[in-house]
Amino acid sequence: MSDQTRVLIWAVPRTCSSILLKSLSSIPDSQMIYELYSTANFYGPERVRPAPPEPTYEGIELDGNGLLKGPGSGFKSSICTFEWVKRQLEADYQGKKVVIAKEMALWFYGRYDLIPKGYRHVFLIRSPYKVFPSWKKMRTELLESSGIKISPEDPVLDQIPKELSHPGDAYKEITDLWLHIKENNLDTDPIIIDSDDLLQNPKEILSAVCSRVGIPYSDSLLSWEAGVTVVDQWMVSSAFKNLMENTDFYQKTFRNTTCFKTPVPESENPDLSTFSPDVQRCIYNSMPYYLKLLEQRLK
Repeated sequence: MSDQTRVLIWAVPRTCSSILLKSLSSIPDSQMIYELYSTANFYGPERVRPAPPEPTYEGIELDGNGLLKGPGSGFKSSICTFEWVKRQLEADYQGKKVVIAKEMALWFYGRYDLIPKGYRHVFLIRSPYKVFPSWKKMRTELLESSGIKISPEDPVLDQIPKELSHPGDAYKEITDLWLHIKENNLDTDPIIIDSDDLLQNPKEILSAVCSRVGIPYSDSLLSWEAGVTVVDQWMVSSAFKNLMENTDFYQKTFRNTTCFKTPVPESENPDLSTFSPDVQRCIYNSMPYYLKLLEQRLK
């Protein structure tokens, strides 16, 4: 569609990216797409470690090219190769004026030849002092839900297998991707958002983003219903849909919230030594990249 706007949000984990997608779901005639590259990485045929069984959702249809019809909410990850994701993102979404996809840059692994065509690009970042403690808490909860006992001193963020991208590389990956998109004119005006700016001033930030990418802004983006019924209209794998519907760590940050929650103001970063060694290493290695992106952020 000649009047269709497509936006790809690249995020660092723990930056409220799922909340942002929930907010944007109120845009009329829109299609939200949730972490297809992440699905390929963790659950698709090219995954590097075994994936747990997935729940089954009914009503998923594919067209003659093997691409999803309709929203495809709860599709099986077995169809999700990295090349398939590019084709799906570039598919024709008839009847939609806005297509918004959300991905984690870390799980893209620098596959720059698979960046989909036709998208504006938005980068979502947050202070490493907030990201990595939250990331460790999330991984600890996931491990403990699998019956693995974790103490605060355990290097949870250092237990990522070597064949997978390490959390400490997240800011390097998203910085390299931003530079590639800029330097190769895939988007001459990519947007960087610090999620704390978004949480502090959601109307100002969202209206500015909408203006720059060509989406009409409405105050309806500032609040939404609690729960996960909105996900039924998203294009999302059964694995991620199940996580959003049933896991504890999505409870407060995704299922129960109805608006952007203003962060507690902080005058300065905490003392690095107060964190566990694995979190310290991730913060220390990430700060130069974060500060580079922060200088270019939307204000």
